[in-house]
Amino acid sequence: MWKKINKILHDKNDYHLDPTLKYEVEISDELLQNTIKYQKYLIPKKIKYFLTYDKFFFVRLFAKYLFRLIIIAIFITIISIILLFAFGIDINFNKIQKPNYSKFPVYIPSVGDSKKDSLNIIEYKRIYNKNGNYIIFYLKDPSKNYEKWKYNLSLMESGTYQNPYDAKREGSEFWGKYQMGGGARIDIGLGNITWEKWKSNPELQEAALRLWIDFLYQNLKPEIEKYDGKFLNGWSITESGIIAMAHNVGPEAVRQFLNSGGANIPRDGSGFDATRFLILGNYELEFKK
Repeated sequence: MWKKINKILHDKNDYHLDPTLKYEVEISDELLQNTIKYQKYLIPKKIKYFLTYDKFFFVRLFAKYLFRLIIIAIFITIISIILLFAFGIDINFNKIQKPNYSKFPVYIPSVGDSKKDSLNIIEYKRIYNKNGNYIIFYLKDPSKNYEKWKYNLSLMESGTYQNPYDAKREGSEFWGKYQMGGGARIDIGLGNITWEKWKSNPELQEAALRLWIDFLYQNLKPEIEKYDGKFLNGWSITESGIIAMAHNVGPEAVRQFLNSGGANIPRDGSGFDATRFLILGNYELEFKK
């Protein structure tokens, strides 16, 4: 304390107006410098002493100052909490947890292309939550027209065949590039056509598909107007997706699917869920409204 007081009471002119005081200050400064030098000399000796005769001294010294730091930290924490509550700040001491994606749906954009779609559910499950609620929706794109929809439909129906117009499994009633069934051919007035004539006439198959999807549109128009743009049981429902699904399992099965809120999922003749055709969503199929 006296050292600090002497430091405060310092004359920048070294007390020249009082020679006696000036002399005494100089002696004090010299003594102080010598004291500092002697203390530096003593410090190693003191350390050596404690290492020789009292090895636990430094442990007690460390514990002493650590205890002081803990007390200071606790004091600062208490003061901070009091101030925060005083200003009405809500403090949540619960551990921050990763959001539970099983309660909140994760919307996944899809381009709606059966061959090169960017959709990867597995990757989303890895990043977020394997038990999450994932909802796919289909993006609009000016290039998603009827020709592109036909192309992707054919990839889903007969993509493995070298000549898709000649695609037909042994004994199957589903023929050609778009695997049109016997019931579909009857509905558009081509029930009596032979397989030989069908497979050798690509133009006929293309025209038949156009007639068929126009038929489906008229048949399902009330449901399309009601459900287009909605989500049912995690499925994104669009006009072109409904038509693609109806092409696979027929209009009545799709109607039951829609009116059940997506609960009744129909299966096709191969045992696959027809909802996979909903990926062909948000295409412009150029129907006459």
